[in-house]
Amino acid sequence: MRCKSCGHDNPPEARFCANCGFSLATTIEQPAPAVAPGAEPAAQETAVEYMGFWIRFAAAIIDYLVIMTVSSLFLSLHEVGGVSAIFVSWLYYWLFTGLKGQTLGKMAVGIKVVDAAGSVPGLGRAALREIPGKILSTIPIYLGFLWVIWDKQKQGWHDKIASTHVVRAR
Repeated sequence: MRCKSCGHDNPPEARFCANCGFSLATTIEQPAPAVAPGAEPAAQETAVEYMGFWIRFAAAIIDYLVIMTVSSLFLSLHEVGGVSAIFVSWLYYWLFTGLKGQTLGKMAVGIKVVDAAGSVPGLGRAALREIPGKILSTIPIYLGFLWVIWDKQKQGWHDKIASTHVVRAR
């Protein structure tokens, strides 16, 4: 599938351009009434909807509450000094994003993280997004997170680093 923005050739299953991140239209087969022999069934194009700052912020608040609850329970039950809320937080974001594309907060507000093909990012891409990506997004007074406000594809720096997008979950 050729990108309408930059002309890059992408695999047919891609939902975003691998070169510029532009949203590629996908086709969804619609059940159609009887089709004449030799004719193709009708397809409908749908555009991907990128999720902006405030809905992502709402998901982050829910995730923060979950992480603080789990961290406090874990620390009080096990009395392990070496385990910190930072490790629990990293593990939470990494596993949920890598395996499901959604943390509990994202599930609650109906959004998810996807790669260029529109699939769950996987553990490697999620690790890249959640560790160095979010550290770099945080360092200059959270500018990497605020970047979502101005970016046409609503990507924060952590999304750009890992080639991910946050879209409405279907």
